[in-house]
Amino acid sequence: MKILAINSSFRGNKGYTKFLIDKIFKGAKDEGAECESINLAELHINHCIDCQSCQTEEHFLKCIHKDDADMVFNKMRQADIIIFATPIYTLDMSSLLKTLFERYYYNCKIGEFNITNSGLFFHHVDTSLCSKPFVVLITCDNMLKETTHTTIEYFKIYAKFLDSKIAGILVRKQGTVVGHGNKPEKEKAYPIIYDIYDAYYNAGKELAAKGFITKSTENRANRLIFKVPFYLKYLLRFAHFRKKAAQRYEMIMDTAIHR
Repeated sequence: MKILAINSSFRGNKGYTKFLIDKIFKGAKDEGAECESINLAELHINHCIDCQSCQTEEHFLKCIHKDDADMVFNKMRQADIIIFATPIYTLDMSSLLKTLFERYYYNCKIGEFNITNSGLFFHHVDTSLCSKPFVVLITCDNMLKETTHTTIEYFKIYAKFLDSKIAGILVRKQGTVVGHGNKPEKEKAYPIIYDIYDAYYNAGKELAAKGFITKSTENRANRLIFKVPFYLKYLLRFAHFRKKAAQRYEMIMDTAIHR
């Protein structure tokens, strides 16, 4: 079993995204998997400029750019499972990952159309590249579901159009509260994080042994460190409560940052 993680954090090896990838890899390696991580921030990958050269007879399925895209795509073809790992930047995935996806174009025969397994009308794709089972790993500081909604929905649609299978969706929110994996003293204040990290380890073991992450492990991994009271959304309709809630949240985050 070969598992490839594509880390699209601009922090590379220093970020929380890589920290969580390593948790998954520890479990996967203990089950005998071969694991590799790529930091897109360390590579040079140009934007697709829609020049259409890759669809001409002279340069068919070859890109005019000379960069690291081919190297990444070849590693993806060799992998059994891919982990698409991204922080949330401005309510969406990292631009590094989106840029990589847009470069799929030169691997596709745009003039050839097919019906996907889910019944969607779409052009040809290179299934050895685009249709691998994948895990989505998302990190962010905000606790609200709206923060990650766009990215999660993107990958659900991605799977339908590219005939690929989602092997798991891991969403790690409230990273600031526990110091993004770099401040053990913060983690001690929220011991639930240790069980969450253990769930990431189990996720790796399951990927290596079964090819997917079970729902029970996914649910353990995706728990919030602390929750907002369910009745708060009703109180927030009133300006007075919104101001008080914002002040309270600011205090909580300030305490977490400086603890």
